[in-house]
Amino acid sequence: MATPNQAYRTLDAAGVRAYVANQAHLAERLGGTPATWQVREVSDGNLNMVFLAEGPAGGVCLKQALPHVRVDPSWKMPLDRTFFEAAYLREVFPHVPNLTTECLHFDPEQFILVVESLSSHTVLRTALMQGPVNPDIATRIGQFVARSTFATSLLAEPFEKVMNRRICFARNQTLTRITVDLILTDPYISHPRNHWAEPELTRVVNAIRANAALRARVDALRLHFLSNPQALLHGDLHTGSIMTTEDDTRVIDGEFATYGPIGFDAGLFIANVILSLFSSPSGQNSSLHINMINSFWQEFEKTFLTLW
Repeated sequence: MATPNQAYRTLDAAGVRAYVANQAHLAERLGGTPATWQVREVSDGNLNMVFLAEGPAGGVCLKQALPHVRVDPSWKMPLDRTFFEAAYLREVFPHVPNLTTECLHFDPEQFILVVESLSSHTVLRTALMQGPVNPDIATRIGQFVARSTFATSLLAEPFEKVMNRRICFARNQTLTRITVDLILTDPYISHPRNHWAEPELTRVVNAIRANAALRARVDALRLHFLSNPQALLHGDLHTGSIMTTEDDTRVIDGEFATYGPIGFDAGLFIANVILSLFSSPSGQNSSLHINMINSFWQEFEKTFLTLW
């Protein structure tokens, strides 16, 4: 598919195989020959194409931005969102190398990002739906949020460096608009994108919309989000952006990265654990969810204050 960038083409599995073969450092990581590699599409998010390429020596994950939302071609999107994800990884990886993935390659013409493969990991959202998980996962995410935000804030760096980084990520306006709309605006008003279990939750939805004090508080939070660039945020830290095994946890999908209040990433994670609690049958594993929230916050506070 061609776009205004005439060099850009979307890749399929065969295209991914050829692309990786042409990048010597990636081909070496896989080992063997291209004919022996296993390439499969694993896209399950809303925005991008994602492939795993695996060879006898190892594997990589290749993500390519599309000029539209993957699940809705009519919703046009800028291709440069993979640029911001690559930039985010390069900024935070040195501070959390065991809690996220390394940027192995970025192609600014094809808008391709390549990171290490996490094929042995499970998305945390799926793991929570399947049953109890290791509560240490929340402790690791507390460390991630504390270390990544502290290291990119004025508490850790000269203001010149922080301000230059702010300028870079301030350009990530399309995805920041999605955050402002989908998290801090649309749920509290009548909007075509809103969906809920009708009629069971209709009374609750109407009560939220009619609550002027609540909506004023949300307005204040939206202003706070946009006007307090304290640190570099992941910006989309829900349970679908975390992959885990029993003893290893990685944060992925940093394309929503922007500068904002440090509490935003923390709040997103806690809120999604609460959503997981309320979506579980009859509050099953409620103690696990509560312990995860407590473990996350205790580790975040301890790590951040130690760094400070």
